[in-house]
Amino acid sequence: MKHISLVISHIKQQPSFKKMEQTASYKKLLALLPPRYQSMVKFMYNRNDTLFFVLKHPGFKMEFNYKTTLIKGLLKELIKQDESCKCIDASSIKTFVSNEISSHATIQKSDSVPYYAEQSKGGFKNLATDAKLQKVFESIREIICKKS
Repeated sequence: MKHISLVISHIKQQPSFKKMEQTASYKKLLALLPPRYQSMVKFMYNRNDTLFFVLKHPGFKMEFNYKTTLIKGLLKELIKQDESCKCIDASSIKTFVSNEISSHATIQKSDSVPYYAEQSKGGFKNLATDAKLQKVFESIREIICKKS
């Protein structure tokens, strides 16, 4: 009986699973980068002998461009160490920032938002002549009294 890792390696070598091999290689290259640079990268892809890095913010682009020689060196070493990463070999590296807004981006509520205590004590005269307005003002008075 064959070992499961041997079966998986044969499946990965199939042409229909080339993308899976590339994705694994991209993850290996990304893991070699310092954590600061790992967090900058949204995703990467390979086209026409060029490795493209899609970054999360325009500010990262300039900093990332200074490190392209480091990335090229890491890529060459990765290919020497791991033959399965030959699929991402590239002669040049380009970076750009995507215009697309991330669908899973969420606004995080900050704990530093100041909270202001209610200043009013609810001691005002209700001079409204309309019955609906009188009810609205009284509901406001109740809310103020509960908060103070």
